[in-house]
This record gives sequence, structure tokens and C-alpha cells, in this order.
Amino acid sequence: MSLVRRVVNHPVAQNALGLYGVQIAGYVVPLITLPYLARVLRPEGFGLLLFAQSFALWASLTIEYGFNLSATREVAQNRGKRDILSATAAGVLGAKAILLSGFVVIAGTAAWSVINFRQHPMYLLWALPQTLALGFSPFWYFQGTERMVRAVIVEFLARAAAAAFVFLVIRTPGDGWKVLALQAAAGCACTLTLTLWMYREVAFRRPRWRDSTRALRAGWDMFLFRGAYNFYSTANAFILGLFVSPVQVGYYGGAERIARALQGLTLPLTQALYPRMSHLVSQSTVKAARLARFTLSLAGATGLVFALLLALSVRWLVVPIILGPGYEPSASVLYIFALLLPVNTINSALIMHWMLPLGMEQLVSKITLGAIATNVILAALLAPRFAHVGMAWAILIAETGKFTVLVLILLWRGLTPMSALRESNPPSVEPL
Repeated sequence: MSLVRRVVNHPVAQNALGLYGVQIAGYVVPLITLPYLARVLRPEGFGLLLFAQSFALWASLTIEYGFNLSATREVAQNRGKRDILSATAAGVLGAKAILLSGFVVIAGTAAWSVINFRQHPMYLLWALPQTLALGFSPFWYFQGTERMVRAVIVEFLARAAAAAFVFLVIRTPGDGWKVLALQAAAGCACTLTLTLWMYREVAFRRPRWRDSTRALRAGWDMFLFRGAYNFYSTANAFILGLFVSPVQVGYYGGAERIARALQGLTLPLTQALYPRMSHLVSQSTVKAARLARFTLSLAGATGLVFALLLALSVRWLVVPIILGPGYEPSASVLYIFALLLPVNTINSALIMHWMLPLGMEQLVSKITLGAIATNVILAALLAPRFAHVGMAWAILIAETGKFTVLVLILLWRGLTPMSALRESNPPSVEPL
């Protein structure tokens, strides 16, 4: 029992449990409403909802800017130093205020140029506050201090309340915008509460231009990485909606939600170990490499198990029971996502547990930008002809190419965890 108690009380375990709470709030709770929404809204209304949600998640990256990684790492490396933490909070807040201008341009462009938003303006109207709530969330502070229990409880309660109201409010295929309104209200309440809690622990400072620009410079490479990383999970339904009808977006988006929920089961441990690895690398590269080798093996095995479970359950469980009648075309997308699961889990572990803690964000950013370009080009080529299936293949090809390039470069430079264990010296990281 003492061993179990020590494991449960360990900061990494508590961090992982907290992040699993976030995953439950962000993926599992919405999955509870997914069968209901898929049936009530039907493929067209469900596709419009997923299109707007995808836009909100993608647009929020212009404000979040990768601070969930860069600021988390800074907080993790300066725990207990209240002056530095206060300056970090002020810099991040000021940087996000500057980034609002970019978000305004994106929102205005979308309102003017995107046909789905011109025809259904309520979807854009309620996607905007949801974007702001996601972008301004101070979750990075609680993750960096490895004290996320309260933050997780607030987020879980807010999302659960929004999900409960879905069953009371959503009655017709045209009610999809009401889902966005409920989620926006929950997100704003959560962000406000967490911000007030953060400033009870660190002194509030008025953002200064110098601190804000420093935060922007420090977060640039993480922004490129986060943008690329989240591109696969947030923007593709939006991109697909630019080429095909909302019905086909519904086929794709329903399948993507299910596959992402499975992958999301591995993300909490991946993210929980990130601040620990960032601290461990500065103390002992050998210990960090040993842990990274273990987590990479675990990530690969877990991804393969999830892929097998998904592929075997597509025809008898996922499509007929979770999505329901009318979503049979989603089966092809789910089979492709089954191939993608192990690739994504290994990529996440390799980047979060080895490359980013070593400060290799520039290398990662360049490779992920190439993956984004590949994804967009293939989407433009395949989506108009093969719709939802073409979009899924575009993601699989881009993510597999990204994994291949990452591994080849690490092998070429002798920067793999195995190389670090053999040499027992800190790897030297040089830009491309």
C-alpha cells in the first residue's frame, strides 16, 4: 500500500490524472452527446456543427500561440520563484492581447469568404467566444506547476453542464448553433475562474511591451509546432468543408471524433511527462533518455492496440451504435484512422518526451510545417474528388511522412535516446 500511495502522490501521477480529467472533459463527455447529436442534427446539421467547432479550435491557436508548451516549460523550470512567475503571466497575457489582432482578421475573413458561415451566420457568431475562451485559458500555469486538480475539476464541471443542457435544448436539425452557444458559455466560465485562481497565487502585473514581445519570441517555435500538431486534430473538418457539402463533413467529422477520443487516452500521460522530462534533461540526459525509450515503446504498443480495437469494432459497434443510421460512409474513414493511431502516438511521445525537452523545437517546427504543407496540398487534390475518404488519406500520408523525417534526422545526427544512453553525454543540438 505504501508503494501505491507513493505512486499516486507523485507529481507526475497527479499531473497525469489531472490531464486525464481534461481528456474526459474534452473528448469523453462530448462523446456522450455524439450519438444524440448525430441522430437529431442528421449528417448536414452535424457537419455544420463540426465545421464551426473545427474553425473555433483552429482559430484559437492564433491566441494560444503554443504557450501551453513554452510557458509550461518556463513555469516548470522556475517553480517557487514568484517574481519570475508573475513576469511570465504578465508576458503571456500581453502577448495574447497583441495576438487578438490576428484573430480579428481571421474572423472577418471567415465571415466574408466562407460560404457556410455566410449562409449560417449563427454558427460563426457562437464560434467566436468559444475561440476566445480556448485561446485565453491559463491552463499552462497549472500544468507547469504540476497542480492541476482544481483546474481539471472546473473544466470538467463546465463541460459536463454544457453536455447536460444539450439533451434539453437540442431538438431539431437546425439547432446545431445552440451547441456552440452552450460550449462557449462553459468555456468562458472556465477560463475566467482559472484566471482568477492563477492571480491568487501570482501577483498581477500590467503587461509591458518588453515582456509581451519576449513571450512571443520565446513561444514562436512552439507556436509553429502546436499549429502543425493541432492542425491534424482541429482544422481538417474545416478544410474539408471548403471543398464538399456539410453532409460529407459529417461523415468525416464523426469518424474523426471517435478516433481522436481513442488517441486522446494516451495524451494525458504524454503531456504529464513533458514538464518532468524538461526538468530531468537539465539534470541527467541519461536518465531522461532511459525514460524516453520506455515511453516510446509504451506509446507504440498502445497505439497498435487501439488501432486493432477500432478496426475490429467499426462495422458492429462504432458506425451502427455510436453514429447511427445514415453514417455508413464513415466506416472507410475509420479504417484509415486506425492506421493513423500508432503513428500519431509515437510521434507525440518522440516530440514531447525527447525533442522538445532538449530544445529541438526549431527542428520540429520545420518538419511539422512541411507536414502541414503536405496535408493542405493533398487535401486540395484528394478532397474534391474523394471527399471524406480523400481527407483521411491526406492526413495519414502527411503524418507518416513527418514521422519518417523525424526518425531519419535523429538517426543521422546521433540524437536518438539510444544514442544518448550509449554516449552518456548530453546531445548537441544544432539547427538545420
